[in-house]
Amino acid sequence: MKIEKTYSIKEGAWTQWNKTIAEAIKDFCSVYTFYPNILVANDHTFSQFDFLVNVMPGERQCVSSKDDITGVLNFPSESTEISLGGFTSCDVDLDFAVDHQLADREFSLVYDDEPDWNEPEIPEDCPKDELEPCLF
Repeated sequence: MKIEKTYSIKEGAWTQWNKTIAEAIKDFCSVYTFYPNILVANDHTFSQFDFLVNVMPGERQCVSSKDDITGVLNFPSESTEISLGGFTSCDVDLDFAVDHQLADREFSLVYDDEPDWNEPEIPEDCPKDELEPCLF
């Protein structure tokens, strides 16, 4: 099942982007009774989020990443350039996805119980010995 609703960041309200997203999450949940799991926007809108997090006082302290193994939150240093890959608010984790069809300042919240991340699928009947090993 996939549910999607589009929102806008008001003209001149870029600095309130995180509050706008948090309010949109609450609206989405009140309308659909599901929390969204994906935020979709175009590259320019995402670049504005990144820019604001890096230049606005106080925004950097709201950015963290969770270690997949230990669950420990990691916070960026003052010299680290931040590029957001998601958003967390109201106990909701949103993955970011790009859609160039959306206008600047527009974003869509999506609930998708089976998101297609365009990952190549391996056919079930594919012999394991024919797969190339991953090199890290």
